[in-house]
Amino acid sequence: MANRIKKKEETKSSYQDNVALIMGVFTLIVLCVLPLVFHDFYFDILETKYQFYSVAAIAALVIMGGYGLASGKMIEWFSKFNFQTWRKSMNVCDWAMLAFWLCNVLSWVFCKDWKWEAFWGTSGRYNGVFLMTVYMASYFLVTRFFKLKQWYLDAFLAVGILVCVFGITDYFQMDVLGFKVNMVDEQKAIYTATFGNINTYTIYAAALLAVSMILFTQEKNQKRMFWYFGNMVLSSFALIMGTSDNAYLSLAAIFGLAPLWLFRTKTGFRRYVISAATFVTVILCINGINQAYASSVLGIDSAFGLIAKQKFLPVIAVLLWIMSAALVVMSRKPQALMNRTSSDKMNKIAVYIWLGIIVVVCLVVVFVLYDANAAGHADKYGAISSYVVFDDNWGTQRGYVWKRAIELFTKKLTPLQKVFGYGADTFALLMQYYFPADMQNGKMVIFDSAHNEYLHYLVTIGFAGMASYIVFMVSSIVAMAKRMKEQPVVAAVMLAVLAYMIQATVNINLPIAMPIILQLLAMGVGCRKTAVSEEKKD
Repeated sequence: MANRIKKKEETKSSYQDNVALIMGVFTLIVLCVLPLVFHDFYFDILETKYQFYSVAAIAALVIMGGYGLASGKMIEWFSKFNFQTWRKSMNVCDWAMLAFWLCNVLSWVFCKDWKWEAFWGTSGRYNGVFLMTVYMASYFLVTRFFKLKQWYLDAFLAVGILVCVFGITDYFQMDVLGFKVNMVDEQKAIYTATFGNINTYTIYAAALLAVSMILFTQEKNQKRMFWYFGNMVLSSFALIMGTSDNAYLSLAAIFGLAPLWLFRTKTGFRRYVISAATFVTVILCINGINQAYASSVLGIDSAFGLIAKQKFLPVIAVLLWIMSAALVVMSRKPQALMNRTSSDKMNKIAVYIWLGIIVVVCLVVVFVLYDANAAGHADKYGAISSYVVFDDNWGTQRGYVWKRAIELFTKKLTPLQKVFGYGADTFALLMQYYFPADMQNGKMVIFDSAHNEYLHYLVTIGFAGMASYIVFMVSSIVAMAKRMKEQPVVAAVMLAVLAYMIQATVNINLPIAMPIILQLLAMGVGCRKTAVSEEKKD
């Protein structure tokens, strides 16, 4: 009897290891291969990555299903299926993902005119019901079967080095990959690396910065610490040299929210200051490069210029480095920069103070927006007026398309469509149908997206779809936050997802960067599930 039980446990362990291996391979494909995949350079970059990811995800699903049948585990699972047991294995993230997928399906079912487009997303960016189904399947596969290990994030960063180097060389107009040979000159500056549009590239670079920075702040091994520090420096250069103003929303999330976790320990506080000093130094270096090699680089307008030209910026950099050095010297042990000890904890007052700073900053931003728009005092904001005054030209015509998106939702959609939307990824068709005059009135941009992920979902899959998506993202953050103390590596994934969520207010959901973000999210949430199950066994 004992031998039979032992053999059964070994078989179960072997099965778990094998499925974890399959999902590990799938994870490496998404994190390490997808970023480098291309076919006809930028001309079909969206279609190529969409097809590659879809095929990889479906292949993973088929292999997992086939292995489950071959091993008899799937038959065993169905034979013991119990709804109550299944329900208890679901958390808020899982239910929200199912609700989001169902809203996509219902938007397609109720779509009267463009069912084909709503299913495949061919009128937009391929975010139709099909891709959302693939996303859902990938999410449940990864959260149930993947086992997070830090080296997966190391692999993610290693490939990121290549992408960042390509992006930086593009900033120097070298085009080492030859992607821009047949492009018109007007578009060369807004496409970079192996991601295409600079806004999409910014999502990826921000994720690299978030992961490398958090891993740097909590790494104990000296060599690995310098590995993460190097990645943090490189991704900082790449993010700024991507020339997208969207980057500064991600930076606000990374440097604004990270202290809520890092300031709980002396090491976290110390390394955060080092990270901040490093990033300010990167800004100064890029500004120096722009001045010394003005004819060789693309240059950066708008937000970067406002920051880099401030006379007090070098002073801030010096003060941060002095503070960093002082914190290292004041630490009890010389090696404290590399090691965390049981006495490393800090009083939570630092976290509360930082939280207060965040609240004050948010209130100031709200007041400025109100004062510049509703109160009509835009003139007194001078150089930043273009950022705080909302009109049709705000954010490269984002102001225009946001107004139209709200108008579509409030005036054009039926009550049922307000709940479930007009149809997944049909935004371009709605714009062309309801606002054809505006589309031809001197505007050369085709608005196939609301350039705000939440507004886009509001129109295409309705309030229910948008709400379920927000619940899914927020509940995922909460789920990861609950495990950070026991599994600090999850904090790196969580910060990358947070940066994406904030940048999504001005960006487009594309099957170029979104599969990577979703994979990171599922890795973090799945890590929590694995830990819970192991704790129960212990």
